[in-house]
Amino acid sequence: MHLLLIFTSLLLAYGLRILSQFISKKYKQKWGLSLFLFAFPTLILLMTCIAIICMGYQGEMWGIKASKLSYYLSISFLIYALFTLVKNTLDHLKTWSILQQCSEQKINNYQFKLLETDFPYAAQIGFWNSQLVLSQGLIKLLSQEHLLAVIAHESAHKKCRDPFLFFWLFYLKKLGFCLPNNEQLWDNLILLRELRADQIAAKKVDYLLIAESLIQVTSSIMTLPSEFNHNLQCTFYDNRLQARIDNLMAEKEDLVNNNYLEIIWLLFIFIPWLFFPFHNPC
Repeated sequence: MHLLLIFTSLLLAYGLRILSQFISKKYKQKWGLSLFLFAFPTLILLMTCIAIICMGYQGEMWGIKASKLSYYLSISFLIYALFTLVKNTLDHLKTWSILQQCSEQKINNYQFKLLETDFPYAAQIGFWNSQLVLSQGLIKLLSQEHLLAVIAHESAHKKCRDPFLFFWLFYLKKLGFCLPNNEQLWDNLILLRELRADQIAAKKVDYLLIAESLIQVTSSIMTLPSEFNHNLQCTFYDNRLQARIDNLMAEKEDLVNNNYLEIIWLLFIFIPWLFFPFHNPC
């Protein structure tokens, strides 16, 4: 019976991801639906394995004996999940410790860590309380007005706790590496958060400054002889420049539909636990 639970979870996970390939136009501007299609398949597999481990390989369910195979398969996946979590955490802490060695600067009461590279770079690095990081290349490239527009964009990421959220989403991406449409859904989630940060920043600074900053930085990156080599994610790579500019220029106040109600469907990841009372350990 436990093997049937694993098979059903795999079928559901792969089925949803395959379905997502046919409804890409529907979820591309919907954060809730994109998050559900991305996170639910991996989480249902994880919760199924945890439920099976808790039930054990002894006993039976509805007259069908539990098997050691399903138990050991679940343990193997859980070990991989724990290993991936530890590795991602250590990598994140390593990046954080490197940034602490960078000098701290201030622009218009905005404190940031200065990254000594000619590559134009800006990001929020950290977990819950992230820290603004700017590069020398970005400061040299942009005027103060355009630089403040970039800072407003990054401040929006901090306000919405995007670094913390994407730490966990990146973890789910690693766990679900074998699922269909994994990379496309991940890229779309990043884009939607960039669009939201642009919208929030546009309420504080002129949206034209944000758009001009995007164009300047992207154009500069394309002409640089060498790539960014600080092992940090750069949002100006593959950032769908046209989509972000269209979002800024749109007359609608909110081009991106957050529809958080669709996230309620994530509660269905606890379905495997409903089978727990039917397991007879004797």
